[in-house]
Amino acid sequence: MYETLIWEETFPGCSLNEHNWNRRVGNWQLSSDGQPVVPGWGNQEQQYYTPNNLEVSDGTLKIIARQEEAPEQFGIRCPYTSARIDTHGKFSFQYGRVAFRARCSVGNGIWPAVWMLPEDSVYGPWAASGEIDIFEAKGRLPQSVFGTIHFGGVCPQNTHTENQAQLPDGQGIDQFHIYELIWEPDSISWLIDGVPYAKVNQWDSIDQRIKYPAPFDQPFYLLVNLAIGGSFDLESAQNITPQFPAIFEIDYIRVYQ
Repeated sequence: MYETLIWEETFPGCSLNEHNWNRRVGNWQLSSDGQPVVPGWGNQEQQYYTPNNLEVSDGTLKIIARQEEAPEQFGIRCPYTSARIDTHGKFSFQYGRVAFRARCSVGNGIWPAVWMLPEDSVYGPWAASGEIDIFEAKGRLPQSVFGTIHFGGVCPQNTHTENQAQLPDGQGIDQFHIYELIWEPDSISWLIDGVPYAKVNQWDSIDQRIKYPAPFDQPFYLLVNLAIGGSFDLESAQNITPQFPAIFEIDYIRVYQ
């Protein structure tokens, strides 16, 4: 199932392919007219995204987090910088298989993610229109990997289903692994190095007019980022200890249908 390659990024050359990717800047979620809504990207994240905290070299993308004073934004100055890219408006798809190969630095407060959001918020603001997290990790737990879907209603009436996998003994997120997501009309599955570790086939909405399999029945786009701190791992957010710079390195991303 889903063996036809429809989109591929192998990070050739020495610069990001701007035809495929947008670079995001700042620490704030903004309204449609550019006004500040909430800092920390809504997750208490402590990094400021810049266009320059990434590097394409030797066939991989390196998102680089640094401990340094960031530019001030709406009266707040973050103690870290990093990068976030996405394919919004440039590539989205509905149903298929995503595969990528990556590794990441470890340490308290490190939060790498490859995830998806709806191209158009057909069912309303987050998370009524859904979110699919292909891969997330907590730097203080380098053997653990997480795959999650968010749904249910507009925040704070949203909910989520989170799945956790353990890498084999002696392995961690700081070694290259292949992470996959299989998105079918009635289910979503996660795999590591070809081995399935979770499958979800139940979700709903508080709005009775929105019927299963919504909201996961619309085109979604890809996002890649490296956050520092944040609500995903509050236990380590106040005790950030990685050796900077921290690097999230991605070899390739492929989408099949």
